[in-house]
Amino acid sequence: MKEFNSEIYSGNIIMSRVRLARNLSGYPFRVNDPLVAHEIVKKVNRALVKADTFNLYFMSKMSDIKLEAMKERHLISQNLIDNRSGGAVLINQDESISVMVNEEDVIREQCFMKGLNLTEAFKRLDKIDDDLDKNLNLAYDCELGYLTACPTNLGTGLRASVMMFLPALTESGKISALIQEVKRLGLTVRGLYGEGSNAEGYMYQISNEVTLGVSEYEIIREVESAVENICRAERDEMERLYARNQLKTMDKAKKAFGVLTNAVFLSYGEFLSLIANVKLGAIMGLINVKDISSIDDLIINARPANICDQYGKKLSTTDRDLYRAELVGKKLLKLKY
Repeated sequence: MKEFNSEIYSGNIIMSRVRLARNLSGYPFRVNDPLVAHEIVKKVNRALVKADTFNLYFMSKMSDIKLEAMKERHLISQNLIDNRSGGAVLINQDESISVMVNEEDVIREQCFMKGLNLTEAFKRLDKIDDDLDKNLNLAYDCELGYLTACPTNLGTGLRASVMMFLPALTESGKISALIQEVKRLGLTVRGLYGEGSNAEGYMYQISNEVTLGVSEYEIIREVESAVENICRAERDEMERLYARNQLKTMDKAKKAFGVLTNAVFLSYGEFLSLIANVKLGAIMGLINVKDISSIDDLIINARPANICDQYGKKLSTTDRDLYRAELVGKKLLKLKY
């Protein structure tokens, strides 16, 4: 098999995320008492003072729009939002690391990196975890490893996931067979926002299911190997579906670009459909874009709550669609050569 070069598949590999689930000895894994929850938040905050520069956000002190916008950027979960009285999150300056406190587990650490960078993401998060371990009494068992609220996270407590853009496998109908094959390997395929979510804009998360009886680096290697094979399968299918009819593919991509840069109103659903064609054209070199990863950033920034957050207030659907069209048009024109 040819050596894998992640740069070649950069358009198909959107983002890597590593998440660690941790709990504290002497505290319930799910904290319902607001006073106890606040005490835990202070302990975690103190433990991470030297690790990085974090901003601390309490769920109870944030607007619904701000919370939803942070969720759209994967910084927090719905589970944390639901715990308005006791939930909090620490986020570093570039939003590459977030530490959720009083979620399903007492602590959930996350690190995000663009491309296929699970190893580097884990190394960064491991330093954060070391600081927590030095300053807090983490719930740990010599045989079982880290103790977690859900048994499926026992052991390492590590979830390694990679967000992928898979239009060809989806359109050809081969994505179902791929999902079954990935499951056979002990991995799973989910939508954009994890379990139970849809694969918006041909985007899927590939992640591990097993956390017990394996090391962190074994998990990462398994996920990376699966991602590499999926990338090759996607490019083979892209060649079969699109490259042999480049004019038609180029036409769809350029028409989509034209609509996105000239629209007056743009719903998020319409935007997702069109931007997928633009990105596909960019990956295949049929439409010139300076940085394909900037398209992925735009997909997040154009989501409903992030539109409202950027505008500074809650908007009607009509106003959101108007503002989205303006935002997307300006950003895309700057991306094109």
